[in-house]
Amino acid sequence: MSGPAKVYPLAGSQREAVNPADTVWLSASAGTGKTQVLSARVLRLLLQPDVEPSQILCLTFTKAGAAEMANRVNDVLASWVRADEIALARDLQAIGAEFGPDDIARARTRFAAVLDCPGGGLRIETIHAFSQWLLSAFPLEAGLVPGTRPMEDRDRELLLRDTLAELLIAAEEQGDTSLTDALATMSLRADQGAIERFLMACAEARAAWEGTGSWKPPLLPRVYRLLGLKPDHCEEHVAALCGGDAFDCRALEAAEAMLREKGGKKALDAAEPIAKWLGGDADQRLAGLDDLHNALFTQKGEARKLLKDSHAY
Repeated sequence: MSGPAKVYPLAGSQREAVNPADTVWLSASAGTGKTQVLSARVLRLLLQPDVEPSQILCLTFTKAGAAEMANRVNDVLASWVRADEIALARDLQAIGAEFGPDDIARARTRFAAVLDCPGGGLRIETIHAFSQWLLSAFPLEAGLVPGTRPMEDRDRELLLRDTLAELLIAAEEQGDTSLTDALATMSLRADQGAIERFLMACAEARAAWEGTGSWKPPLLPRVYRLLGLKPDHCEEHVAALCGGDAFDCRALEAAEAMLREKGGKKALDAAEPIAKWLGGDADQRLAGLDDLHNALFTQKGEARKLLKDSHAY
């Protein structure tokens, strides 16, 4: 079947939104026909006598959205090539376009015009893909080395693991146990991806490590200040942070009370580590931080279900 099965009549604000003479901001909830309206606007633009397909750029958030929009526009244009004059005029009228003999004749040529575009079609792509094109087209202006290409997720993962392996091998050869001990501690306290996420966070903070104004040794006092700690931070300072003046003990007391009120073995077992931690002095609280964290959060850092159910988080 031809046009009528694919072009739906627009009404009200939809018809106003596809008028090429206006600059439009379209906002609507999911499933209300935004893609349909935007596709109709592209068709209206293509029908303008002073507009060529190469002048049109459509950007979407997702690849699926770009593909859907491209398919809709191309299907309609292809159907117009073969449609009889009455069906084609009905399609043009449905999207608010003029439907005289000259308009119908131009509509029939738009599919071939799109195919003749550089790249073989309309530029309907994601914002991400368009940004990559801009960077590759103007590398010097973007501060990049010509020929730079985006790294795929798989390549990034392989490079990250190779870098981690090289760090571990170098530390072992140099007898540096501080790095391996720190990574071992991190792997025990968090899930298996914690080390990789930490390395990526360091890589994303490249400006802090290189160039003008970068951090210079000794780094540890600077890291402490970044975390809101004193430059001469030590274990005694951490113990002080576990005291009632610095720590939000009221939230823990509320969590414990809700768990005990909930009752049941699991809830009472979950309340015990909290009570034990609250009952200790500063040094005991410092030693029991891991047990407290495990009582409150899962390995992924999410509040445990008992606490969520009790609204104690």
